[in-house]
Amino acid sequence: VLADAYFPGWKAYARLSGEASSEETELSIYRAYGNFRAVELKPGRWVVRFKYTPMSFKLGVYVSFLSGVTLFLAAGWWAWGRFYRESSGEGAEVRRVAKNSLVPMGLSLVNKGIDFAFAMLRLRILNPAGEGSYTFAISFYAFFEILVRFGLGTFLTREVARDRERADRYLGNVVALRVVLWLAALPLMALVGVAYHVWGGLTPQEAQAIALFAVALLFAGMADAISAVFYAYEQMEYPAGVASAIAVGKVALGALVLLPPLSWGFVGLAGVSVVMNLLQTLWLYLLLRRTLFAPQVQVDRSLQQEMLYESWPLMLNHLLATIFFRIDVWILKPFSGAGAVGLYGAAYKYIDGLNVIPSYFTMAIFPLMSRLARDSHESMVRAYVLALRLLLVVSLPIAVTTTFIARPLILILGGEKFLPGSALALQILIWSIPIGFINSVTQYVLIAVDQQRFLTKAFIVGVVFNMVANLVFVPRYSYLASAVITILSEFSLLVPFYYAVRRYVAPIPWLDVIWQPAVAAGVMGAVFVVVAGWSLVGSVVLGVLAYGMALVAVGLFRQPDVAALLRGLPWKRWARSANGAAPSAAP
Repeated sequence: VLADAYFPGWKAYARLSGEASSEETELSIYRAYGNFRAVELKPGRWVVRFKYTPMSFKLGVYVSFLSGVTLFLAAGWWAWGRFYRESSGEGAEVRRVAKNSLVPMGLSLVNKGIDFAFAMLRLRILNPAGEGSYTFAISFYAFFEILVRFGLGTFLTREVARDRERADRYLGNVVALRVVLWLAALPLMALVGVAYHVWGGLTPQEAQAIALFAVALLFAGMADAISAVFYAYEQMEYPAGVASAIAVGKVALGALVLLPPLSWGFVGLAGVSVVMNLLQTLWLYLLLRRTLFAPQVQVDRSLQQEMLYESWPLMLNHLLATIFFRIDVWILKPFSGAGAVGLYGAAYKYIDGLNVIPSYFTMAIFPLMSRLARDSHESMVRAYVLALRLLLVVSLPIAVTTTFIARPLILILGGEKFLPGSALALQILIWSIPIGFINSVTQYVLIAVDQQRFLTKAFIVGVVFNMVANLVFVPRYSYLASAVITILSEFSLLVPFYYAVRRYVAPIPWLDVIWQPAVAAGVMGAVFVVVAGWSLVGSVVLGVLAYGMALVAVGLFRQPDVAALLRGLPWKRWARSANGAAPSAAP
């Protein structure tokens, strides 16, 4: 009994006395003698820790965060329209790629920050089992989303980037095709759901969430088609800005459906997706009419047949890639239960967040790569080598840092209930990031040179390896086996990708690309080992400084491609303008 007033919002944790490394266990708190806090302990000496974490405080912080993000996005949207102008002349291509990668990437990271804040609330309400059910429902949805999209978005971006005069014709036929594909996917979704109900332990709540996600799938396909047109016009800031606004609305409504008096759980979150996907589609449609053209539906059967034929390998590759990344969740659910999926999913949230970096970067350079593949193969190879170098420079320090701070990262995200399992999974999973970044940009380079059919063979190899390895090791080692297999599966993709690049693109100087960021990352890791046990923030700051200094010391910035990139970035133009020189951008 603790002689302190009982009040809702307190939590209690206990560990054996004298064993600082022993794992804490959460205890139930009772009201003793009408006023005090009490916990029940087994015989022995215990250390009990009380922690005050009222939901009212969490909600206050959460609402304040969303309000700040909303104001930030509104100010950014206004400033962009007021000050940004497309540039022309020398260096315009570099600045356009920078704009189309950095702006969407930055906004996507904001979206991930919003989603992360919501996850901190959601995980504490749903707990590992509920979060596992929600993760499984999303994985189920992701599989059928690929079937409905059918690779048409990437095909649309590539073709419209080559000839913008055909944008309206292509968009109308893509939308018509996706409606048909969505209708065809519905009975298949129901059939797979019944199979999981019989053999995979699918609950009624999970089935309801999947049904709602099926409705949201239609609007997601339409929004993706409109976004693909903006990508082709290299105006990626529009879909990125809309996605950020939708993210704010989605998590605001999500909090309402999770908390009393509604308390609809993850089923309510699926319903929110329906509403927000519809709103996103309407918003993008209005922006398309205002900024580019007024779309008209022009159904052309022969064109649709051509599109399906050309997009089939892209869809198959995307489907295999989705299976490649999600098969572990589908296998974990029947073998280890929703709780294991929740622990694994909490760690994977950081991986999903970090994957926006190669995703938006490669989407930004894809139109450029497509044109260079047609007009200047040598220039495309140089751009590819530079992309590899930049992605490694970013991914390796992320992997090193996350390895050392995985426990506090999980503690912030999900709380004590997700430790130590999710932290161990994250320390393993994070090392799939450097290889995954390379695979991501390589995939789009191969698409640019029309080798999407080779990608299919590579993904089949990766999927077979991933599936067999998970089926063998998950029943025994659960989600930790899935984490290790994720790294090995990325390697299984890298090998055929290396062969394809050498054959269809050019021999790449891999050692020259890798050694400098790898040495700098090693220096960073050594710093973390030396300052272990010191301030968390101080350790990260020292590690980042050491990494930057090591990059300078090994001469990364003297590489010709990196130096050329630095010379072409916008700040050179801004510096000339500040010094009184005429800016290169058109007014």
